[in-house]
Amino acid sequence: MCKNERSLEGRTIVFTGSNFPEEAAGEIEELGGKALYLPLIETSVRQTDKPDFNAYGWLIFTSRTSAEAFCQLHADNVPNIAAVGEKTAEVLENNGYRVDFIPSIYSADRFVEEFPAVANGAKCLFIKGALAKNTISSMPLPVDEWIIYDTNLKLDNAEELSQMKHQTIIFASPSAVSAYRKAGGDWNDIEVAAIGHVTEKAIKDAGGHIDFIPATYTYLDVVNEIAKGRCNE
Repeated sequence: MCKNERSLEGRTIVFTGSNFPEEAAGEIEELGGKALYLPLIETSVRQTDKPDFNAYGWLIFTSRTSAEAFCQLHADNVPNIAAVGEKTAEVLENNGYRVDFIPSIYSADRFVEEFPAVANGAKCLFIKGALAKNTISSMPLPVDEWIIYDTNLKLDNAEELSQMKHQTIIFASPSAVSAYRKAGGDWNDIEVAAIGHVTEKAIKDAGGHIDFIPATYTYLDVVNEIAKGRCNE
């Protein structure tokens, strides 16, 4: 990445996910830009009976939110853990769990390509949000699903964001894209950054364009991608 110390001078970059990424926001400030947090989704943990984790060979997490919800249970004697993404793994490891498998690229599609050879036919439990796609369950493995949280759209924030122009907006999920469009947000006079090809597809399906998408699906990498683009101007 170009290390122009002020490559984001005068730029406002908006985060729209359910968690505020402090490290990425700090990078924006260091590069002279302004980080704005306007979440378009919020999550709530379901109060359900937890399954018997000992009945499974693997627990699978594809989001930081599902990992955070799981860690609130303080479960012990859990089986092997697979996580999609370093931030998801970081949450689990910071709470005392060992992560035994992470795919080479942080996406569910790559996960389902690589994980079956590691799982060796073991029964798995996919711990997920209510809106998660069925990509994980499509693997040639016995996979049960446990919905641990719900996702709600924050349309008040989406309406506020829809009135903003000349910003760079980072979308990290199809749900955030849905909230933005439901509030009347369009793609004119904004720059659009996407984290993950699933989010990229949701934006394009909604008539949008992609200005920035990192090869690695993290907030810090997308900020660096935006800064690199500024260096080329």
